[in-house]
Amino acid sequence: MKSRFSDAMTLAVVLAILLFILAPILVLLFSAFDGGNIFRFPPRTYSLRWFEAAFNHPEYRSSLWISTLLGVIATVIAVSLASLAAFGLVRGRPRYRFAVEVLLLAPLTLPLVVWAIALLSIYAELGMNGTLTGLILAHVTITLPFAARIMIATLNEIDPRLEAAAKSLGATPVQVLRRITLPLALPGLLSSSAIAFLVSFNDVVVTTLIAGAGWITFPVRTFSRLRTEGIDPTTIAIGAMIVAFTLLLILVGQRLFQLSRRF
Repeated sequence: MKSRFSDAMTLAVVLAILLFILAPILVLLFSAFDGGNIFRFPPRTYSLRWFEAAFNHPEYRSSLWISTLLGVIATVIAVSLASLAAFGLVRGRPRYRFAVEVLLLAPLTLPLVVWAIALLSIYAELGMNGTLTGLILAHVTITLPFAARIMIATLNEIDPRLEAAAKSLGATPVQVLRRITLPLALPGLLSSSAIAFLVSFNDVVVTTLIAGAGWITFPVRTFSRLRTEGIDPTTIAIGAMIVAFTLLLILVGQRLFQLSRRF
């Protein structure tokens, strides 16, 4: 009896915490479908007019394209570098492995605004402020630790005896990498790519300081509109789309990471 009461209390606490966390998201999602001209919750009428208005807005379309392009390029570079670093650390097992891992995860130890100010100072000397190249390098810096952590965990789970067996049967290092290592590491690669793209796409702090007027990303555009024009239904619809997209990537990334741990 006491055990059942304890389980019920635990479940109630967990549900209360989840409700506290998810309540603002639910309010945003439901309000985005309201057909009125002002922010209202609960919605009085339901409509997709504000989603249509968001997609038809030329500035938002341009910013969405910039965010997607930036996220894809930064993800490809970050995941490639993270995979090479993880392979060297896990398979090579150098004596300085711990120090390298600390350096790879260093961007996570400081607030993003500190990194952004440091990068801003460096870019000022190099003349890279407001350039796409500088913005890509900045996003690679903030996404690399996430990709590296996932790839290190993924390669740690792959049995090195499988690669040794392939080599003993005459496979070249390239064949071992292509037919053994990469297929087994594919879930981790997909998971790290999803997380890296998510971090890059949703970044506001670093992008606000680094990007110029010609490279305004989707979240930065939304944040700027909120500051200048306040909350309007179009902004709410955009926020709902960002939340939905973020939750989708988190779920996909989590699922892929779970799959990678089974190999």
